[in-house]
Amino acid sequence: MQHTETITSSGNLSTAQLYQTALVHHQAGRLPQAEAIYKQILGTEARHPDAIHLLGVIAHQVGQFQIAIDLINYAISIDSTNTTYHNNLGNTLQEQRRFDESVASYRKALLLKPDFAEAQNNLGTVLQKQGRFDEAVASYREALSLRPEYADAHSNLGIALQHQRKFVEAAASYRTAISLKSDHAETYSNLGTVFHQQGKFVESVASYEKGIALKPDYAEAYSNLGSALQNLNRIDEAVASYEKALTLKPNFAEAYSNLLVLHATMRDISPEAELALARKWERCILGEAACSAARERRFVRQARAGRKLRVGIVSAEIGDHSVAEFLEPILEQFDHDRFHITLFPSRLRREARAARICALADDCKPLFGFSDAEAAELIRFAEMDILMDTTGHTEKCRLGIFAHRAAPVQLTYLGYWSTTGLTEMDWVFADIYSPSFLQNHFSEKFWRLPRLAVCYRGDESLPSTRWQPSSDGKVWLGSFNRYCKIREATLNLWAKVMKSIPESMLLLEDRAADNSDTHRQIVSILGSHGIAAERIEFEPYITGHERHMVLYDRLDIALDTIPFNSGTTACDALWMGVPIVAIEGNWSGARITGAFLNAINKPEWVAQNEEEYVEIVARLARDVEGRTALRSAQRSLVAKSPLCDSKTLMEAIQGAFEEMFDVYQTKNISDVSPLFYSEESDRACASSQSAS
Repeated sequence: MQHTETITSSGNLSTAQLYQTALVHHQAGRLPQAEAIYKQILGTEARHPDAIHLLGVIAHQVGQFQIAIDLINYAISIDSTNTTYHNNLGNTLQEQRRFDESVASYRKALLLKPDFAEAQNNLGTVLQKQGRFDEAVASYREALSLRPEYADAHSNLGIALQHQRKFVEAAASYRTAISLKSDHAETYSNLGTVFHQQGKFVESVASYEKGIALKPDYAEAYSNLGSALQNLNRIDEAVASYEKALTLKPNFAEAYSNLLVLHATMRDISPEAELALARKWERCILGEAACSAARERRFVRQARAGRKLRVGIVSAEIGDHSVAEFLEPILEQFDHDRFHITLFPSRLRREARAARICALADDCKPLFGFSDAEAAELIRFAEMDILMDTTGHTEKCRLGIFAHRAAPVQLTYLGYWSTTGLTEMDWVFADIYSPSFLQNHFSEKFWRLPRLAVCYRGDESLPSTRWQPSSDGKVWLGSFNRYCKIREATLNLWAKVMKSIPESMLLLEDRAADNSDTHRQIVSILGSHGIAAERIEFEPYITGHERHMVLYDRLDIALDTIPFNSGTTACDALWMGVPIVAIEGNWSGARITGAFLNAINKPEWVAQNEEEYVEIVARLARDVEGRTALRSAQRSLVAKSPLCDSKTLMEAIQGAFEEMFDVYQTKNISDVSPLFYSEESDRACASSQSAS
């Protein structure tokens, strides 16, 4: 819109001159000066749309989003054809997570100006935040057709392609963005993440380091670098990188959780030291005032008699994830006459399994797009009696919701094998195989279930085993764990096994398209013990669950990992008829496979030390006849064991939920009955193990 030039009351500057002066201040970041002049303009021309619009932009820049929305909408009411107004309104609505309205604003801008590349790029960004990745990709590509050298659009396209797991294409987009804008640290970091997801950890480290060189205070890149270094077994450097990220950004929840997961996986510090570190998490992330408010929060709930208990489950794993293997069977067994179940997915997953799991609940309220404080308020409004976490400190951790105290009773279960460290996390499920000394490693109180604490859902549709002993006398040992569990301690142990069985071979399975860095590391460590590279085979990555499971027909004996055990992978091996040998350690992550083996009545496959482990594997290797007889019978054995008994497990969990709520109602959470944790329970654990 054209404006007639008017003279201000001072008689010195015209409105146009004032406006240009304000723009200079605004572009230089001198927001108070720019704001004052925009207001001066409005003093003489109250409906000057550009001044109103740019006051809205300033409000956006200082975080006053509702004021920004009101001002920009007012500018649009004066001049509805200005595409910049609609674009900036979309940006502000996006900041407020009003995504549908934001999309509408960008589309209005594009209707008025179809060649508006910035609006196409911004539209792609908000579509991406909604999880509409196909549409986001299309929008970014349209922006690039309008402006081929648009570096930000190339970078954003890479992000969307990365979400679609199109890693080669994503890397190409990032490289193009870097060629156009070589000083963009964020793109180097994103490229590093693509390399990481492809298993190219050396290239990943190099890319993160380039991003850090451009932006030395880049906390996110330091955290990502820590993950890549961890995968290269450069543990001390990984710890230092996470700690550097936290020095730069002390309330960086993801970096803090990454550091905790490293310690909980590597067992490079004592459980007591890990617990002390975990206890600091909520104060670093929330601050003392928010922690204090959470401690003082009170809930008014009716007694449970005559009503359904309202149970909420916050989970990042609702979909194709190993945790879902254990979550889905218990959800199928919930008594909906006693409980109202609400799922709170914290990660967007579009797999068919995600929809299937959500359909098992009474309600489903996704949390993506909400801050922890906002999500906690949403859950409080839904009046959950019990809130359960399945993620812990692992990827897409939302423990901040629990730290804000979203429900009267809060517990963690399934997805994390160590303590959350949260003051506001009341319980963690333990089982009859958990000795009482483990309680000292947790901030949560143990609630002991009268059986194995998990249930595996074996896939009955999988073909029966077609395994046969090797005709050449070779014994195939192996593990199909992700390589993050196959560390130096594990390889040192396996080298002892392979030395004791000269005819043995080792089979490992890739879980990424390119694991060459990890292959070299594994071959090097085993080679240092005299194990020839020719005795090691890496099965290349091919998608498909059935293909992965049928691969167990190539194994004679599965080898468990240390210090952190297998989880779903151990169950998969047992279901496919493969014996697995484990060491029972002295912390929670080192007792997972042992509990599974006791539950299927195979305590003879559980060692107490490395020497026993080697002996058990060697004994199984020699007993070809026994392994042959067991192979076809093992699936039935597993299916009839507590490991696959979801009904009994769910009865125990539902009873626990009701008693947990009763404990809350009577305010006796600090005075727990011996039913839940005691020396008597510990002795029951010992007798159960010996009787198995």
